[in-house]
Amino acid sequence: MRIRWLLAGWALASAVRRLSQRTGVTDAEAYGALPGDEVIAHPMVEWTRGVTVHAAPERIWPWLVQMGYGRAGWYTPAWVERLLFAGKYAEGHSATRIHPEFQDLRVGDHIYRARGAKWPVLALEPQRLLIIAGQAFVLQDLGDRRTRLIVRTRGPGYVRALFRKIPVLRELGAIIDYVVGEPLHHYMEKGMVLGIAERAEGRTRITSVARTPQPEATAL
Repeated sequence: MRIRWLLAGWALASAVRRLSQRTGVTDAEAYGALPGDEVIAHPMVEWTRGVTVHAAPERIWPWLVQMGYGRAGWYTPAWVERLLFAGKYAEGHSATRIHPEFQDLRVGDHIYRARGAKWPVLALEPQRLLIIAGQAFVLQDLGDRRTRLIVRTRGPGYVRALFRKIPVLRELGAIIDYVVGEPLHHYMEKGMVLGIAERAEGRTRITSVARTPQPEATAL
């Protein structure tokens, strides 16, 4: 009986994990190829999130290119920012306005995920595509001021990635990833996607556009 309960629990956990790896997307979007998939050909983890934004791509794009630690933030829930990123952002939290000083993003630039962790900008097609390391942001114009925003993240995992060459520790790391890392990532990334949509649609309290860089945002 105990083994049966364990198996049932494992099956339930596996089902929940599969669901958490895709949010707001169709089967075609979840399993179809996207630009950036080739960056990490054989990932240990893959997440695909999507949302239909009631705004044209040109309204969404400025929010994407200004993202990053020491920049406009990641638009995630505030408690996640405080826990993981220490609020080192232009406004002290994820931005609620467009910052002109962060709009000139180019391929080859680096975006800091957190202090000391920088990701390269691998591809950039204005109002269509932004790829930062293993994370792709795809904008699909639906017309009538509506846009499909799809975000796909592919990578080696978290703790398990640190012990790729040590099988026992790698498996232990995988358990930690399943229990802690992946649920936290799901919550954070889902919040980011919805945060981008809210800002592009004007559903946040957006103040006037900043005119000058804030020094504390550029000190990494």
